[in-house]
Order: sequence, then C-alpha cells, then structure tokens
Amino acid sequence: MYNNINPNLMTENVKTPRLGVAPQVDLTGDLPRKPGYTVDSWFVIGRVETEGQKLNYLFHIMAMEMPIPIKPLGKKWQVAYSIMNETTGYYTSGDEIYMDKDVKADTNHFELDMPNAHMSGDWDKMKIYLKTEAFEIDTTATAIHYPVFTRGSAVFDLFGMVIHQYSVPYMKTTGHLTVQGKTYDLDGDNAVSWFDRQWQMQNFKLTTEWSWMAIYLDNGDIISVLDSVGDTDTPRFMTVLKTDGSLVHSTNIKPFAEGETRHWTSEHSGQRYATQWDLEFGDFDAKLHVEPIIEKQEILSSMNKLSKYEGSANVTGTYEGKPIEGRATVELIKI
Repeated sequence: MYNNINPNLMTENVKTPRLGVAPQVDLTGDLPRKPGYTVDSWFVIGRVETEGQKLNYLFHIMAMEMPIPIKPLGKKWQVAYSIMNETTGYYTSGDEIYMDKDVKADTNHFELDMPNAHMSGDWDKMKIYLKTEAFEIDTTATAIHYPVFTRGSAVFDLFGMVIHQYSVPYMKTTGHLTVQGKTYDLDGDNAVSWFDRQWQMQNFKLTTEWSWMAIYLDNGDIISVLDSVGDTDTPRFMTVLKTDGSLVHSTNIKPFAEGETRHWTSEHSGQRYATQWDLEFGDFDAKLHVEPIIEKQEILSSMNKLSKYEGSANVTGTYEGKPIEGRATVELIKI
C-alpha cells in the first residue's frame, strides 16, 4: 500500500519547500468550514486489505447553499457513502441530507459533527467516523508523504467557477471498519485513506459534467486527473505526485469520451455513465485501462441532482513506457 513513498509525517515533509508553483491554499488553515462559499466539501476514500479481503469505502461530507429556484432551499448538508468488498462483490451506498441546524461546523478549527458522522482533528491525528445501517467507519488517520495541489496552485477555473482543491493521498489509518456484521481491525499498515478538500462558489443553475479519477499506481505515483464537458478554458488536466514528492502537471490528455469502451444506464436515476476507459496521457507515455470492479456503483440521493457515480476500479496498462498496475476511484458528475 505504501510503495516507494516517504513514510514521515506530511506535516514534517512540507516544511521543505518543493519547486514549482506556490500553492494558494493553506493545508491546515483551510481545513475548517468556509461559510462564505456555496459548496464546501470533505471527501475520504479508504482502502483496507486484511483477512484475505479487499474493502473500499467512500465518505463525503458536503455543505451546500442552494438558491431560489432550486428546491429544497437554503443550507443543506449531504453525507454520501459507499462500501465495497471487492473480494466478495458486496456493495452498498446511500446518503443522508441534513438541515444546517442539525450540524456543528467550527469555522476556526476542523470539526464537523452531525447525527451520523464526524470529522475533526489535524493531519497528524484526524478522527473520521461514519455510521449507517449497513456499515460503520471508526478510524483515526495520520497524513504521511506529500499533498497534491491541483494544477500546482490548488486554485483553478472550471465552468466559470474558481475552485479550490487539494488532496492528501496517503493517510495511514487505524481503528475499525464494520460491514455485514463483521468488524475488521485497521492497524495503519493494512489501511490507507485519500483525503480531498474542495470549496467553491457553485452555480446550481448551470448544467455541468465532469469526470475525476484518483489513481494509485503500484510504483507509488499518484494521479489526480479531471476531464470536463462544457464551456471551460481548460477542459482536462492532471497532476501527478511522484514518489520523491515532486508534482508534475499536464494538459496533454486524450478526452475521456474518446476512450470510453463501455456504458451503463441507471434504472433509478436514468443517468448514463461510462464504465470503462482506455486513457492516454501523452506527457507520461501512459496508456491506462480503467475498469470498475462492478458496474453498478451509483450513489443515489434523495435530492436527485446530487446522485453521482463513485466507482472503485482496477488499472492496468503502461506508464512511462513500462507495464503498470494500480487502482482508482472514478467520480462521474452530471448536474
């Protein structure tokens, strides 16, 4: 799980500046709630390998300020989640929508507290908790290696929105994961989490469509790549975190739509999603085949506009001219 990376605390590693564009975000200072933005997001992808099982979970907290005439109106909070045991094929997902009065969100310190979920702490010791009818996540995560600042500055334009985004892909995770009545112990070596922080002024009246992939390659490199459909200056771009901590950015990406080789239509939302890709990243001499482990990985929301595809996937192909394998989370958004 931790191939060729720096095992030290991220908070120590980032004290040594990396060459390149200076980030316009504060890793720690920007963790707390930002009430001045219409979308505020904290996103966790977890991977557990234990007792002969491979389990993937997703846990996403998002605050939304939804204006008239979007209904329901006002401040809402979504807790979206999914879990998959890729060894057995078990999968379940869902979400909960809360009113602002049901949520405690500190603006000075990182603490989010709601009826079924909790996040708090700092990069050296972050509490991540979620309880649903189907499973429970009760963990503590510690950031190691280096962060990913999207496009270098972690601030970019998409559909006329100024988006702030950064990711911490290696968080050693301890605690417990309970699913299908069985509790798995997480010891920090058998579990890793990816933490993504994002906020922006979202235009909910605008129709937007994008695909984002968080890719772990077996050589230790991390890829964060986004492809969009619509009126935006740079429709696709990627950031690669190398094992030495350096960041490499590129826009030399074949459109995802040209590499789609399979589709699936949800009988619940009616959305049609791509569910298999052959991707090409020219600057990295990379051709990657990305294939979700199972096709049906849609997270349905009681607010239909918030339904989305969040798929755990396997990765094969070539990278820097050499055979490679890996895994990915694929996010498909159509708003």
